[in-house]
Amino acid sequence: MVIMPLLASIALPYALVLMTPGPNLLVVLRVAVNPSWHRSFSVAAGVASGAAVACFLAAIGASTVDTIDGLDLWGSALLSSILLYSAWRLIRRPASPQASYSPTVGTLNLRLFGLGLVTALSNPLSIPFFVSFYLAEPDFRTLWGRAVVCCVIFLMALTWFTAVGRLFSSSAIQRAGAKWRESARFTLAITMGIYALKLLYETLIGG
Repeated sequence: MVIMPLLASIALPYALVLMTPGPNLLVVLRVAVNPSWHRSFSVAAGVASGAAVACFLAAIGASTVDTIDGLDLWGSALLSSILLYSAWRLIRRPASPQASYSPTVGTLNLRLFGLGLVTALSNPLSIPFFVSFYLAEPDFRTLWGRAVVCCVIFLMALTWFTAVGRLFSSSAIQRAGAKWRESARFTLAITMGIYALKLLYETLIGG
């Protein structure tokens, strides 16, 4: 097995997937509205863990691709519910950072980790993407190969979403003013709602 070329075959396309706007990015940005290093890292770690788990499940199910199609509707329904609920909370909750710290820090971080984890796992595009990789690169279906790929996916997702979360919660952006933050908050909520409804529509029509 030639490690570097094979790793590039997953790292390069996954980098493009990470940079493409989707539910994972929307959830990270939703958390970044209230600036905090712990909040940003917790949700990013959850998304990265969910992506790694999806990658592992895809490796196991690469030989039974037909069984994955049945998960699309459930995954889309769960993901849409998460996005719609997050959008609703984003609209009704004030943009002040103090409003988000009623739970203990540990409990809040755990909840944000779970939010990122479930969002990544319920994304109906995740497992098919990883399955297509394993079908194209059967050398990575071994136990060692799966471990390497899952670690690469986890590290890439964690680095990217942590950086995005910190960027949008940075003091420079927060100093842009309350009016800008309000506009960004409602724009993000509307985008999440539209994405959720579009995802459900496409799944139901496609099914």
